[in-house]
Amino acid sequence: MSDPRPAPRRRRGARAGLDQAAIVDAARGLDPVDVTMQGVATALGVDRKALNHHVTDRESLLELLAIDAFRRRFSADEVDLGETWQSACRAYADNMWHSLVDIGQWLPYFRFTSPRDLAIAGPADVIAARMLAAGFEPVTVSRALHLLVTICRGFAQDAVIGSRAGGHPQVEDLRVALATEREGYVALRELVDARVDNYGAEQFAFDLDAFIAAIERLAP
Repeated sequence: MSDPRPAPRRRRGARAGLDQAAIVDAARGLDPVDVTMQGVATALGVDRKALNHHVTDRESLLELLAIDAFRRRFSADEVDLGETWQSACRAYADNMWHSLVDIGQWLPYFRFTSPRDLAIAGPADVIAARMLAAGFEPVTVSRALHLLVTICRGFAQDAVIGSRAGGHPQVEDLRVALATEREGYVALRELVDARVDNYGAEQFAFDLDAFIAAIERLAP
């Protein structure tokens, strides 16, 4: 005998009692392929339109996930910025690239220009204040911070790709291409055969040393 009671209606709008935190928490628990507006709505037991009061589309949802992953790692580690702008840059960058690697597949959706990321702007403000106090021009400080973020983001992206592929595909492709050539490219062969890990902590330390040395040359 069938149940005569009507199926419960999915909740909509403000009556669903949703907020961004609940939406992100539900999305975080889904398999990546299921992270869609409908997938999250189903997980929450609400009408899909209920999500639109807090998240406009899947792109915004993925951006929220990326920022959430970054904040959880960045806020979990207390950042010791030391006493100088150099030490602040090192500490900030080290925490940043680890946080970006933690984002993993959501990394392409993380935007430092998002108004939602102001909660993690404190260390950047310390770096800027110290550099300005050291006599750097505002334009130099702005470009230095932009370069630091670019280094961290690019390094993290390569690290994520390398971890999925068992080694960065560009390096492996170069190795295969050189194997088909019997002559020439002596220097490149030596570098490839050395099998230097360009995607680990030692490489990032090298990148950061180069950044600090370059900015120090611009000091007044």
